[in-house]
Amino acid sequence: MAFVQCQCETGVCECAQDVFQEPRERIVKFLIEKKGYRPEEIKLLVPLVVEIPGKRLYTKIDIVVELEGRPAMCIRLHEGSVVSRERGTIAAARVLSPEAPPLICVQTNGEEYSIVDCVTKKSLGHKLEDLPAREELLALLKRKPPRLSPKQIDGEKKILFFYDGVG
Repeated sequence: MAFVQCQCETGVCECAQDVFQEPRERIVKFLIEKKGYRPEEIKLLVPLVVEIPGKRLYTKIDIVVELEGRPAMCIRLHEGSVVSRERGTIAAARVLSPEAPPLICVQTNGEEYSIVDCVTKKSLGHKLEDLPAREELLALLKRKPPRLSPKQIDGEKKILFFYDGVG
């Protein structure tokens, strides 16, 4: 990971550089220009706090597309194999909104993409062009995803903790 100098309370510190800023901006531009999403529907670096007995994890979802007042698509960026991190991305989306989980999850390293149905966990594609357009996703939102039970939410938190806290 690259480091840059930045100001902190004790003077000049080394802070991790956001290596995903450029890919994140490229994805947002694609969503707006090619898929018809509105800028106000796209939230960046959405924080998640995951608590399991005795532990707390601070993590994030890089891009959340909100339609009709709820998260509809979550995109996470992470180095390495995208397929091996799919399950952690699904868990993050489900923890973000357990009462109405987003329908689409995307795991990317900025070059490769894994697009997954958040409910069935089935692959929907492997490139940005495979993402649903705004109108398509609005139509998909008519199907109501099942609400997660407290036991399922606990399971998703543990999965996310494993992927982001340990793995």
